[in-house]
Amino acid sequence: MRDIGRKRWLLNSFRNYQCQCGEAELVCLEWFPHHKKIRSLVMRHGAKTEQREQAIELIEQSTPLCHNCASKYRNDLGPGVL
Repeated sequence: MRDIGRKRWLLNSFRNYQCQCGEAELVCLEWFPHHKKIRSLVMRHGAKTEQREQAIELIEQSTPLCHNCASKYRNDLGPGVL
């Protein structure tokens, strides 16, 4: 059951954001380029841990992109540099 709360927290971290292409569906967004590390920290550690603070810091350094735009940037097809 705790996984549901952690997934919900991660999804809600996108609440006031959208991708540069206009995509605003929460499940389609990721924190580029640190999403894997953020997700790992959130899913492995509780809310009141140092690791959650680290995840929040990475979120502040990241840009919300949809999966399609993030894939384009990973393959050097994105427009310009973030």
